[in-house]
Amino acid sequence: MPQRSLYVSPAAQARHVLALTTAAWRIAPSSPHEVARRAPHGYVPIRAMRRFHAAAALALLPHSW
Repeated sequence: MPQRSLYVSPAAQARHVLALTTAAWRIAPSSPHEVARRAPHGYVPIRAMRRFHAAAALALLPHSW
């Protein structure tokens, strides 16, 4: 019987291994810009997401003409 993994996906396991390696080798953490560049397709920066949510909330408000 194969062993059960604690991780939901191979990508999650890879992230865990990389986190342990960077901690063991004392590698400086990545900058937010570098993390954004390496993010999977479809990544939306948090600032853009906040602007989108604010615009959507304004669109739902009734106009007072």
